[in-house]
Amino acid sequence: ERTVHISDGKIEEVINGPSGGAQRSIDLKGLTLMPGLCDGHVHVTAATADFSLLTAWSPAYVTARAGEITRNMLLRGFTTVRDAGGADHGLVRAIDEGYLVGPRILFAGRALSQTGGHGDMRGPGQQTFESCFCCAGLGRICDGISEVRRAARDEIRKGATQIKIMGSGGVASPTDPIWNLQYSEDEIAAAVWEATSWRTYVMAHAYTPEAIARCVRLGVRSIEHGNL
Repeated sequence: ERTVHISDGKIEEVINGPSGGAQRSIDLKGLTLMPGLCDGHVHVTAATADFSLLTAWSPAYVTARAGEITRNMLLRGFTTVRDAGGADHGLVRAIDEGYLVGPRILFAGRALSQTGGHGDMRGPGQQTFESCFCCAGLGRICDGISEVRRAARDEIRKGATQIKIMGSGGVASPTDPIWNLQYSEDEIAAAVWEATSWRTYVMAHAYTPEAIARCVRLGVRSIEHGNL
């Protein structure tokens, strides 16, 4: 028989034998007690696989759907998740303050994408970009070194714990093939510098060996997907 002593939500000690003097005891005989799991890549606001539809939803509706997703994550044993685009400071605060149920979220804010990149959800016949940065969505479009710098600084200002960039094409975006290299080397280096200056790092959506290699060479510390 083993006993785990918990105080203020933290494990103090694990001892052999029964508990003594505990204010509350929980019998877990026949069950398994394990540490909380961590999921390194989630999108807690992605209640639909159609990300272009997500940008047209009401932010209030997206938050309600995200609350269901985060609750189910916690019930599956995930006590920490790293959001790779979509979650923001408001959602995280709602969980921290108990208004929603969910795990601790390390969030990237909006993923940075070039025009026509993996974060650009416009179809080829759509000429305007009507979504705003206060509405739901996983990414934001920024082109050129100055725009990338500004976007990275803005996401960090809003509480992002890491910066996400789209370094290659993907399967959920409508106009970019998966082998497409995205962002110039100078743009990627700018995002890396901004993150480094805040003592954090850049995570990059990158599928192909070529996309992965250039991101790593330019200082990206976390490669997402890498399927090919």
